[in-house]
Amino acid sequence: MIKTAVMLAGGKGARLRPLTYTTPKPLLPVGNLPIMDHILSLLHLHGFKKIVIAVNYLAEKIINHLVAKWLDTDLEIVAPLIHPADTADAVRKLSNYIDEDFIVTMGDVITNINLRSFADHHEKSGTLASIALIEVPSLRDFGAVLVDQNGYIYHFLEKPDLQEMYVTSIAFAMLSTRRVNLFANLANSGFYAFKHEILEILEENPHLMDFGKHVFPWLLENGYRISGWYASDVYWVDVGRPATFLRANFDLLDGYAEPLKPYGKAVDGNFFGENVELRHGATIIPPVALGDNVEIDGGAVIGPYAVVGSDTFIGKKTTIRNSVIIGKTTILENVLVENSILAKNILVENDTVIKENSVIGDGVVIRRGSVLGPGATVYISQR
Repeated sequence: MIKTAVMLAGGKGARLRPLTYTTPKPLLPVGNLPIMDHILSLLHLHGFKKIVIAVNYLAEKIINHLVAKWLDTDLEIVAPLIHPADTADAVRKLSNYIDEDFIVTMGDVITNINLRSFADHHEKSGTLASIALIEVPSLRDFGAVLVDQNGYIYHFLEKPDLQEMYVTSIAFAMLSTRRVNLFANLANSGFYAFKHEILEILEENPHLMDFGKHVFPWLLENGYRISGWYASDVYWVDVGRPATFLRANFDLLDGYAEPLKPYGKAVDGNFFGENVELRHGATIIPPVALGDNVEIDGGAVIGPYAVVGSDTFIGKKTTIRNSVIIGKTTILENVLVENSILAKNILVENDTVIKENSVIGDGVVIRRGSVLGPGATVYISQR
């Protein structure tokens, strides 16, 4: 049974700036828990004992978090600082820590994929590599994967349009004896399984830098079989943009990613951390998640779909809805925040409006009476 997993957690999260200027993407909270904690919990649930984590950007913050949060678990967590060129190069540089067949996971997605079933499928397949496949509504933002009737992958398409997908599928059907699937939008989930032998291939071929772009096409060209495992009825979202970050938070509130759930005790459709103070007249409209040491003054309305991180104060007659407040923030009186994301250490003064699709970075002070948005991005320059 495979018990080793490699988590890739070194990306810069450029599309989530300014949130990722000071917080690495794997530590951004979904449901008041870091993204990578959800994946670590999933790995623990499915019996993986050794987790090798590739860290790079703001690596010290990730390592400090792992030491503080996961040191006392029965997982063996190794997080060396490396400087990989891409996903396959990261695994190449971690080879000294891997001594058996293994799976590769992303540290920046929210999913409830059954990783044990995936690993077991890989072992039974006998292939060098396996890819967990998900069905998506559109392939516009994903690489398409074409699979034959036996579950073997025979071709990859990088973000194809509908015509390219159809023509390619027809061509392969005409030129091959293998029956093909022309209709399912199967995409690469970023979760892989490998025999230990892959490490020798990566070492012997240093030009193979990325799994999707380089390694898998090279394996097919050189006669290796790649198994496709269809992850049916799963939740999966790439938390790569502000819109998907909000969506992942709200979906967790709705229970779409079970067994993953927000931090805190579940009460009447809400989740409460420790030392939450709801003063007289405060209103909570489910679903809402409140972290530790959150104080909400009278007349404030929180929700629906609000996630408020720890050490946050929300003043009188303030409304927070369809938004995420990451934490350590003070929002004073008569403020409206809707469909937006506020990072940490923010002060929002009285009578402010923050309209939809706005993102406020760490340490910003929003002065009294300001109206931001829709679509405002406010941050302190990192230069």
